[in-house]
Amino acid sequence: MSVEGPARKTIRKVSFLVNARERALLEEACRFGADADEHLVRARREQGRYRLEFHADELDDLVGYLASCANHERSKAKRARWDALCEKCEGLLRLAERMPRPVPPPSAAKPPRGLRYYIFDVGLDGDHKRKVLRRIQMADIKTLYSFARVITKAFGFYFDHCFGFYDNFAHYHDSTKAYELFADIGEESVSPTAKGVKKTQLRSVFKQPGEQMLFLFDYGDGWRFSVELSEIRPAAKWDLKPVILERRGTAPLQYPPEDASL
Repeated sequence: MSVEGPARKTIRKVSFLVNARERALLEEACRFGADADEHLVRARREQGRYRLEFHADELDDLVGYLASCANHERSKAKRARWDALCEKCEGLLRLAERMPRPVPPPSAAKPPRGLRYYIFDVGLDGDHKRKVLRRIQMADIKTLYSFARVITKAFGFYFDHCFGFYDNFAHYHDSTKAYELFADIGEESVSPTAKGVKKTQLRSVFKQPGEQMLFLFDYGDGWRFSVELSEIRPAAKWDLKPVILERRGTAPLQYPPEDASL
């Protein structure tokens, strides 16, 4: 693995090798919506394998697709291959974060121009009487897709279903602002105004504190989360890693065990 990029940025590019079987899995992930086609086309042959290069946030998004493919795979053998590739990519990201970075000269030590942190209060709606809330910090250039993956992980859910963001809490089908994964993977959208989530940045959706949207995850079970932008902070350094600032309440199980008495 090699890492490149200006000193003032955390990690810009991650370069690594995959074998033919891993490349085939990545090509399959692209058919399900993963944004890695161009990287595969640009792959270079090297000692019988293929060298790929991703921006760290792109690789972070790809991990979510690999995990979703593993969750939907029926074949145990192939699921193991999906899991192994997912763990490999996650390991590369962790390794890249630990690599020492050169100290920038004083002229380059300024905070990144324009980068801001969005602080969200995300609450689980429904019949849960106890308050279940997560306070999440996201870089404003991260996508809604990345945000959705962070939300589900923060509540202990698998990132294994389609989802959408809507500005109409009561009737999300009638939202004037809607963003759905369906729009990215070529399936029929729930809302006629829906845009995609893979390339939509947070800063293009949320403009000022107090704005709220409904995050609907899994259209079958219908998990509803209220998302409110509570604060905007200027970034002191270039760091795109999401942070869970606060956890309040215990989230219910996404898949509770079946009643043994039935």
